[in-house]
Amino acid sequence: MNGTEVRSYVLSPEELKELWDRLGKPGEVAPGVKAPKKRSKAFVPHADNTEE
Repeated sequence: MNGTEVRSYVLSPEELKELWDRLGKPGEVAPGVKAPKKRSKAFVPHADNTEE
């Protein structure tokens, strides 16, 4: 695969629920654990942090 191939999947509601139970819903870091609203400054890119 050269990186340009796109794959999409159609899941039934049961398959989607099973996937969410196993991996968590979007916006969760783990099943049932909400992601923080604000990210720490360590994850925010700054323009003055460019190394040349």
